[in-house]
Amino acid sequence: MIDGKALSDQYYKWIQENTSFKDINSKITRIDEPFLDNDSDEITMYVVQKGNGKITLTDDGWTTDNLEGKGVSISRSAKRKKILDQQIKAYGVSYGDDELYINTTIDKFPESKHRLLQAILFVNDMFILASTSVGGIFFEDVSAFFSSHNIRANKNMAYIGASGLTHKYEFSIPGINKIPMKLVKTLSAPNNPMFAKSILADVEQTKPVLEDPSDFYVFINDYNQKKDTIRKVNPDIINLFENNGIRPVLYSNRENYVEELGR
Repeated sequence: MIDGKALSDQYYKWIQENTSFKDINSKITRIDEPFLDNDSDEITMYVVQKGNGKITLTDDGWTTDNLEGKGVSISRSAKRKKILDQQIKAYGVSYGDDELYINTTIDKFPESKHRLLQAILFVNDMFILASTSVGGIFFEDVSAFFSSHNIRANKNMAYIGASGLTHKYEFSIPGINKIPMKLVKTLSAPNNPMFAKSILADVEQTKPVLEDPSDFYVFINDYNQKKDTIRKVNPDIINLFENNGIRPVLYSNRENYVEELGR
């Protein structure tokens, strides 16, 4: 059976081989990423040279345009705007004029590109089901679950992984004595294999740099709140997590994990 390290290496090789760079003009470069949104469109970002070694990486408004197309407005909802600002701040990403962007320098391009891509994927995943499926934002639902059971979970913890890139976890639950720390990711779109593989890569890159024993969890949104029904999750995604030491928690079964997460 292939192990997590081999999967992680394969994943990063696939990214390198399937990412394309195209010069639009002398100052702007377009980057097409091998990540698809829920409409199967590639994620695109741009590098804008500002002079003196400074650059801006931007999604040119793609993320919020995609959300608007799904009926999820950021600009018309102060609550969503606040959540967006809080979440992308953990990635070092800014939001303005409907764009997600990072002002940085050329020497920090790889790390900045990775952070912007992570933010785009997370924001798209976090909000995409908000208006049509769950009636809320999954990140908030998980946060409320922790609070209701007095589980002391910190939000937005980031670690510099083995490759030197930053990997963010939506929640962390501190460990004590022989009880390991718990790092938690969320997966709003439960059957998006690319988001699932991205979570696996985060975990595999984080494991080598942690000094203390840690357990990894991913909360998977399988609950349709508006229809009060359960969505079936692709078993291949469940197996991907379980076979690589990541505990998948179906949101519909969350109460079964209160004792485990709270100790």
